[in-house]
Amino acid sequence: MPRPRKKKPGKIETLGDRIRRYRLAKGLTQAELAKLVGASQRMINYYEVHGVSPPPDLVVKIADALDASIDELFGRKPRARRAAPAAPASESLRRRRRLKRLNELPRDEQSAVLKMIDALADRSKRKASG
Repeated sequence: MPRPRKKKPGKIETLGDRIRRYRLAKGLTQAELAKLVGASQRMINYYEVHGVSPPPDLVVKIADALDASIDELFGRKPRARRAAPAAPASESLRRRRRLKRLNELPRDEQSAVLKMIDALADRSKRKASG
């Protein structure tokens, strides 16, 4: 698990800081992000840690991979989000990691897990309405 970075008082968040924040929120490693955007893990590290700015075409790919707008990456206005309340970052990260593990299971075991989720959701819905 990556060590949280300490922000220096008065330090302005850089493009690299925002890329890192969005990447961690998405539950991706630098290597995974690099693979998604067609770059090396070393270059992602340079962007995040050393303040090197990626070329514009790569910024677009990074924004798409992180499900963020270019404005968000550059620290401008936040993109409008869905009305549903967002889960805490740690909860969301845990859920994404579990979904990754689910995708690694054989199809029949994936199906069994999904059927169990459906059954529990149906039971919960019946309890709430009855």
